[in-house]
Amino acid sequence: MRIKSRFFLVALLVVSQAACLGFGMVWATGWLWSEFERVVQSNVVSQGKAIAHGLALKTANLGLESVEPGTPGWKKAQALCEQTNIPHEGFACLIRYDNGAMLCHPNLAKDPGLLRLFPGRCLLISDTMTDSITSVVHAAEAAGRHVVQGKVELDGNLHVVTAYSLPELNTVLAVYQSDMAIDLFIAATIRPVMQVGYALIAFIIGATAIVTVFLTDRYEAGLAEANARLENKVQQRTRSLLRTRNAVIFGLAKLTESRDRDTGEHLERIRAYVTILASELAKTKQEIDHHYVADLAIASSLHDIGKVGVPDAVLLKRGPFTPTERKAMELHTVLGSECLSAIRHQLEEDDFLDIAQQIAIAHHEHWDGSGYPHGTQGKNIPLAARIVALADVYDALTNERPYKGESSHQEARDWIATRYAEQFDPSVVEAFIAREEDFARVNSSYGNKPKKNDLESPQLEAKPECVGAPS
Repeated sequence: MRIKSRFFLVALLVVSQAACLGFGMVWATGWLWSEFERVVQSNVVSQGKAIAHGLALKTANLGLESVEPGTPGWKKAQALCEQTNIPHEGFACLIRYDNGAMLCHPNLAKDPGLLRLFPGRCLLISDTMTDSITSVVHAAEAAGRHVVQGKVELDGNLHVVTAYSLPELNTVLAVYQSDMAIDLFIAATIRPVMQVGYALIAFIIGATAIVTVFLTDRYEAGLAEANARLENKVQQRTRSLLRTRNAVIFGLAKLTESRDRDTGEHLERIRAYVTILASELAKTKQEIDHHYVADLAIASSLHDIGKVGVPDAVLLKRGPFTPTERKAMELHTVLGSECLSAIRHQLEEDDFLDIAQQIAIAHHEHWDGSGYPHGTQGKNIPLAARIVALADVYDALTNERPYKGESSHQEARDWIATRYAEQFDPSVVEAFIAREEDFARVNSSYGNKPKKNDLESPQLEAKPECVGAPS
């Protein structure tokens, strides 16, 4: 990452400092929130037990014989529930010990229908078991305990419940405290601390930004100039290395081509053809950009580099190949791939060599799987090889070879069109048809030799097997 301007530097420092301070603040408030929540929850548990014990003592002091609705004892118990204030939007109520029905509730005067509820049957989630409140109380009573605690869902909200058994009155005293109210209490306590912390962070960041702007102002021009000089040198060096690489590669490919005296300016034409095809395909294929087109153009020069391993008796033979000779000629794809693979192994990852190797091994594969060396089919053939395959065949058709005569552009065009979705990728054929005038112009511009009249379409001189043979 290069820092070229004061604004970027200040922004980077501010963002970095904000991230560090923000992380620290989030961690600190998170820890504080967690610890405070733990303390509050512990206090709620203690409060619930204390309130339940206190109400149990008051109930015992009232000398109640029964708390069934309508009895004098019930009125006293109901008054006790109404007068008891429970923190965190809580309330106290009495529940029948045997069936969990509601007996007393602070809001009973406003809503007598509460007597039809059975809160004792609500599910109580405690540390030891999960069951209805009355079942948990019964189990605790059997174990010699009078108090149980846990959480209960009531009207869609969780409540912390402390249940105290009063078996002599067939009653369970339940103290409810709203879990949401507890969370709001915690938030109301912690948020002011967080607000102060974030205000302090904002002040520190602002002050740091001002100081940074002041200190970097005098160095900005010099730093930008130095960066510009360095970037220019790097670009020049990169361009120089690319030119050198491309020149060496093209020279190597020309040296290979020199063994075949009939190919003429084959490499120059192939490079022009694949550039035309790739530029046209780039309109519909996102994977093709200007870097890909440039790499493909120079990599196409190496498509027949494997011919260095083909004997002259085969490479320069005029006339049809024997099966053994054809096998030897087809081997140039494997030899070329192995050569480029060895180079790639020395250089590790390199996009250009990847494309070159794909072309070398697969530029004689056919879309329908009838090509060589592996019979690869369809889109399993690398795109670069599919492009070079058509360019190579077009050049072989329109130029004289040991195994065939020269054909016109129109003849080559018609011949390629009939191999749509058979020998060639349909999209590459469509790109060729769209830019056939450019192909004809390139074909005419190299060698300055007269061509057959493209407006005429005599019988194609090239034998069908010429397409299977390497160019």
